[in-house]
Amino acid sequence: KESYAHIEDAPSERSIGSIAAYAPKIFNRTSIMGLLALAVIALLAIPGIPARSARPSARRSGLRKEVIQEWAGPTSKDQVLPLDEWAKVFKVVDDMDAPLTKRRYYQYSHHYEFVPKKAKFEDLVKWQQRHLCPPLSLGTEIMGDADLPRQRDVPSAGDCQRSCTQTPGCVAFTWVRAEGDDHQTCFRRLSKRRYWSPEPRQKDGLVSGLPCSVTAHPVEEWPKQEMDYFRLPKPPASPPERPVGGTRILCIAVCLPFTKEQDLLIMQYRYGIGIFACDNYAIYSSLSMELVPGVNTRRVSSTLMGELGGSFMTVLNLGAFMMVWKQVLSDAEYLNHDWILKVDPDTVFLVNRLRPILKSYGAQMERSGMYLNNCKDGLHGPLEVFSRGALMSLAATSEHCAAKLDGGTECTKDCDKYWDLNYKKQCNGPCTGWWGEDIWSDQCLYQFTDAKRVFEPRLLLEDHCDPKPGWRDCSDSEVVAFHPFKKPEEYQTCFERASGMKIHQ
Repeated sequence: KESYAHIEDAPSERSIGSIAAYAPKIFNRTSIMGLLALAVIALLAIPGIPARSARPSARRSGLRKEVIQEWAGPTSKDQVLPLDEWAKVFKVVDDMDAPLTKRRYYQYSHHYEFVPKKAKFEDLVKWQQRHLCPPLSLGTEIMGDADLPRQRDVPSAGDCQRSCTQTPGCVAFTWVRAEGDDHQTCFRRLSKRRYWSPEPRQKDGLVSGLPCSVTAHPVEEWPKQEMDYFRLPKPPASPPERPVGGTRILCIAVCLPFTKEQDLLIMQYRYGIGIFACDNYAIYSSLSMELVPGVNTRRVSSTLMGELGGSFMTVLNLGAFMMVWKQVLSDAEYLNHDWILKVDPDTVFLVNRLRPILKSYGAQMERSGMYLNNCKDGLHGPLEVFSRGALMSLAATSEHCAAKLDGGTECTKDCDKYWDLNYKKQCNGPCTGWWGEDIWSDQCLYQFTDAKRVFEPRLLLEDHCDPKPGWRDCSDSEVVAFHPFKKPEEYQTCFERASGMKIHQ
């Protein structure tokens, strides 16, 4: 999940930098989210809250009552309290040098920067949708017959594309950020020929493309109210027939633009591993990008940006992922598959190990479906496995789940122990604000549908689910997935050790 946390240069023993893979559950409602984020920050200041996958214990559960629910906290740099004053206000008794304390303070002290940054990116994403922008091509350069004056400090390739569109005569663009250079440069190309066609050439580190439509077109409105996120396309009453015990798999991945996760996905594509070994795949992002020729991301109505927080100090990504699921359901490709998987880009995933597991569960399948849990503490996001019926159940019930989970005692009642295989039905905090999409999906399906939940210990080894010592050598011959491996070279090494295949020299 942290692969979706858009927190840059945050102090941590783990990389919680740019998102895409860790898209938090931010909702696109500035006023509500501002208040929610501040309430989250207050929660994080409480000592003893476990990191990520850990669930609150009886000793800690009562602490939630002390959380400041309303706080007008830092909307500008001059409102940020120094570390020692912040610790006093929020009664932080942990070691000030502890990684979790640093993360808490970083989140608090940079909130005033995050809010306008997210608003600016949202404006760009909406503009790209309205102007039907063609994909941004990664790792390519497009030359023209001449250049307009170069523009410095253009924050993204999307902004460069908008500038090109708004400049008369611009026929293409290339955006570059030199290694170690904070000045991103936009090159806008001109053509002196009456008939001109782009001739992109491969060049690592550059992003190029063509201008968008000058005319704005109507697009589907983004969610305006919280409940809008949970109004998913309803499944058909009579979906296509699928064979009993079928193992046709659709794999999806989600990423934010221009992060290291694109490098991971490109590497997986070139070797035909990860999601690219599934029967079909789809990659979703906030912008349309061509990762390599023929592999495009699909645009969703979300920035996919968010902050860390909530009851479990996880990425707040529920709103973002509800928009992803909305697009998956609208695309409707899932109807021709037996299983739908969400796989994080930094998850080393061996689909051939999963197929016999899925086949063994096929005979138990009912119309309402089945989903597999991957951790004794509850469903974790690096690898989520839903049958077609389970995804249809989630789509049909999501609005009801949101109304019930945030309107009753299911979420507001304190937990009295860690989650285990009995799965407590309650947990601290408002579900739509403080839970990740994995926990929320698990509880929605578990509490309000007839979808069958099955704990499958062979699914995942990851650093947030008490893995056995030495697990990162990826030598376990039964495990389906390992997480996280954020660099292409370490991903390749893990895959080779797990699969016994040599995929690079």
